[in-house]
Amino acid sequence: MKKFTISFFFFALILSSCNKEPEEETPSKPNGTHNPIISFNSYVLTIFNTHCNGSYCHGGGADGKFFDTYSNVAMVPSSTLLGAINHTNGFEPMPQSQPKLRQGEIDTITTWINEGKLDN
Repeated sequence: MKKFTISFFFFALILSSCNKEPEEETPSKPNGTHNPIISFNSYVLTIFNTHCNGSYCHGGGADGKFFDTYSNVAMVPSSTLLGAINHTNGFEPMPQSQPKLRQGEIDTITTWINEGKLDN
């Protein structure tokens, strides 16, 4: 019985000494580093062509703005564009007299703006 007690004590001592210190959390990468960059031509322009570039709207130069090319869209201040697509008070809602864009479309445009409004 003594051998069993000593063996058990020794075994318990070894196990308790093997406790691993908790590893430090690896900081996550900054937001957006895992996601591909939003393409203006593939995504943003497609949204504008679908919702904004009809002859009744920015395809016809509503408010003096056209959304048919990168250079025309890039000229619009980011805060104005974001305020309009989010239907924020104080901004002309876009699309006008229609529901807001789907949240995924708003997120795509917002991400493109936050990535620096790249011409890609």
